[in-house]
Amino acid sequence: MAPSNAEATPRGVSIRIKVVATLLLLAVVPAAVVSVLLSRQYRDSVYLLEAQHQEAVVAEASAKVIERVRRLEDDAKAVAQALALAAAQPSVAPSEAVGGAAAPSTADGLDGVRAVLATRQSFDAVRFEVPSARISTVLSKEKSPAAAPESDAALRKQADERGVAFVVRGDRGLLVVPVPRAPNAKASGYVTTQVDLSPLQAELTKIALRRLEGARIVLADSQRRAVATVALPDVAVGSDVSRLPIWSRLPEGAPWTAEIGVVGEMSLDGEPQIAAVRTISELGWAVGSYRSAAVAYRTLDELERVLLLASLAALLGALVFGFLLSSALTRPVLALAKQADLIGGRKYAELELPVRRGDELGELARSMGQMARDLQTGEEELKREAQVRGDLSRFLSRELVDAVVNGKQSLSLGGRRAEVTVLFADVVAFTPMAESRDAEQVVTLLNELFTMLSEIVFRHGGMVDKFIGDCIMAVWGATEECPDHAERALRAAEDMLRFLETTNEDWRGRFDLEIRLGIGVNSGEAIVGNVGSDKRMEFTVVGDVVNVAARLEAIARPNQVLLGERTQQLAPEVLPLTDLGAHELTGRQNQARVFGYTLGDD
Repeated sequence: MAPSNAEATPRGVSIRIKVVATLLLLAVVPAAVVSVLLSRQYRDSVYLLEAQHQEAVVAEASAKVIERVRRLEDDAKAVAQALALAAAQPSVAPSEAVGGAAAPSTADGLDGVRAVLATRQSFDAVRFEVPSARISTVLSKEKSPAAAPESDAALRKQADERGVAFVVRGDRGLLVVPVPRAPNAKASGYVTTQVDLSPLQAELTKIALRRLEGARIVLADSQRRAVATVALPDVAVGSDVSRLPIWSRLPEGAPWTAEIGVVGEMSLDGEPQIAAVRTISELGWAVGSYRSAAVAYRTLDELERVLLLASLAALLGALVFGFLLSSALTRPVLALAKQADLIGGRKYAELELPVRRGDELGELARSMGQMARDLQTGEEELKREAQVRGDLSRFLSRELVDAVVNGKQSLSLGGRRAEVTVLFADVVAFTPMAESRDAEQVVTLLNELFTMLSEIVFRHGGMVDKFIGDCIMAVWGATEECPDHAERALRAAEDMLRFLETTNEDWRGRFDLEIRLGIGVNSGEAIVGNVGSDKRMEFTVVGDVVNVAARLEAIARPNQVLLGERTQQLAPEVLPLTDLGAHELTGRQNQARVFGYTLGDD
């Protein structure tokens, strides 16, 4: 025997879980919703603040770089201006004029340039170059061994276009500015100086410490070499940084001479990073700043941990209170659950519902009591209905019984017109057979025959109208509309004949005889309904279609099916039919066209 629900799952535990779950929903869900909303709002604020910090870092770094380069540019241009003034002195031959004058060679001219150079703090020496005249002279402060490297054509071109050129060579910067040209100048001159990059490194370090904890910063020149770095020990000044992931934040193919600023996320070795990149369009440089998302959103993680702890505390409180409350409800609910099991087992006499309670559980108990009474009444009604159906099905077809029980078939006298197919199946030469055998044996044989013929009719959706001695009458399309009533009837007729082929062997052994059927089938319009009196009525079909079917059965030979013309028209291909022509039928003035089928002829 399968275990009951009470044995499989303790009802008390289930009820407690439900009560606790309800309290959890009421207490924890609102707290969780508030926590989520607060976390989301704070997250948005943190994201925005981080983006602003990153933008501020690269903006300030860019400003410091421009400020530093402008200071260097001003110093270099001051020396270039001094060179131009010195070269413009009368002692210099006009044919050697470069950048406004000839290359300075007098002591007074050089002293003036050195005086200007001595006031510059950015560098100790400069190189004066006139490439077309092959002039390249190093000027330095007094007692200073400093040197100045030579420029190249690309730097000089950039200096002509932008007023200054600045690139990284090794661990130093190289600054080039053009010497101002006089109207009669024949060639261009340039001042080139070497710049210490450590002040830029220091400035970026201060910005990172002040603005953004854990930030890593890289400053690159137009040739994608590192000018200065912060927290990047593996990136040396002057090294190629074009492959650093930070530059992927810039639009692909975007020139660094355009003003571009981008803030967003990137991945570095599988770890999310928050990054900002800004170009320094005046120099063709770019500065990038990034730091780990874990560091950037540390405060957010801390807030989420606090909210999680608060939610867990609310959860624990709800659990404790829920179990305390559920214990007060467990006993009466378990009692009701036991009564529900009794109702489920249909043990109505054993019910002991606590209907005297004045609360909701008492109302539930009263409702369960009423439900039990209704179920008991309903089951008794179902039993009675099943018994009635069983009794009626002995006399009427199952379809008719269902139609009567369901209210689809009226029990009053009267009928309706419908197109039906009627089948008569009669035992050929029954009278001599009955006279030579015991009545009990004949009844047994007929009962077996009619049982199987009835099952065949039912299997093909027909209704057994009546038994007339050794004849069975069946109808299709009487209880409900059936478009293929003729086809169903013919298939039933064929099955009846084939049934006899196999059953006759048994009957020969038991009764020493064989049964042969003659079958008549006809289709047409008939009156379908209750015929008889108020005391005794019968559901049947009445009309010429019935008479013709009976006449066809009367003239049918053993194992032969005869059908009328209307049946042949409705189902011409069900059986291999033979047109037997017009026949005189008893009781009819006009001849009827008859079609036939004999088992074994197919």
